Amino acid sequence: MKEEAFSGRACFGRTETHELHSFGEDPVPVSFRYKVYLPEGYDAGRENGYPVLYLLHGSGGDETSWDNFLPFLNGRTGSGSPEAMIAVAPSGGNSFWIDSPKYGPYETAVIHRLVPEIDRRYNTVPGREGRFLAGVSMGGYGALRYALTYPGMFGGAVLLSPAVQAEEPPATSRAVTGGAFGEPFDRKAWDRLNYPAALASYAAQPWQVPIFILAGDEDWNHLSEKEDLPEDAWRYNMEVQAVRLYFELHRKNLYNRFYPKGGEVPASPAELRIVKGGHTESVWLPGFVEGVSYLLRYYRE
Repeated sequence: MKEEAFSGRACFGRTETHELHSFGEDPVPVSFRYKVYLPEGYDAGRENGYPVLYLLHGSGGDETSWDNFLPFLNGRTGSGSPEAMIAVAPSGGNSFWIDSPKYGPYETAVIHRLVPEIDRRYNTVPGREGRFLAGVSMGGYGALRYALTYPGMFGGAVLLSPAVQAEEPPATSRAVTGGAFGEPFDRKAWDRLNYPAALASYAAQPWQVPIFILAGDEDWNHLSEKEDLPEDAWRYNMEVQAVRLYFELHRKNLYNRFYPKGGEVPASPAELRIVKGGHTESVWLPGFVEGVSYLLRYYRE
């Protein structure tokens, strides 16, 4: 275990780095490092425990990718606050946080190994009411997938410029070129794991997962480097897809079929922000602060 004090921007917590060891029984085992942020004044004996925020990085990142965000987390929850949070940042390579032949069973590792390990090792609030997700870009894809697929485990999610596409991803995206969905890219695997495939089962179960979605109005569409852009290239823009996701979750109303026609139907809780900027930390940092505040509203409830 590597332990270090975390300094800067009024952050007085500390971080620890660990390794989650491979599954010996898996045909493609996976091991990865993860960093744990413990808030200022972390008390292993505190009666109520601490909520945990799982941080999923974007393509090409690792367990250090969230280091610039952690001071803002501490500043939001404060010293000794009942809302002080533990944060866990695993390293996922370019896995899209799913199980795949190329990268191994990352989703299984996070859900069935990492989460229980954190609950054993630290003083956590072990239920869904104290467990949250945040993801940037590729990590936004993973955070959304986990929120919809395991709503009994997670109480909310923050998606920052999420790399989601309601239909097929653009040919130049890492989802296509990176191998997580097959080499060559397997459209059937993509459709099976993509968020629209999870909506029906999500709507049929009792939990609602609040989701905060943010993207920049000049965000990436993976096609900007091409000279011969198709006329409909705009539909791949992350801000366009963020709006569509919000519509699917909150405005389209997933629960219509469960209520009488004409009756009042509750929407799945979600908030959307389209802000000035691109696919950069200058967009994500303030979005992260607002998103964590959004999650804590539900934690207090």
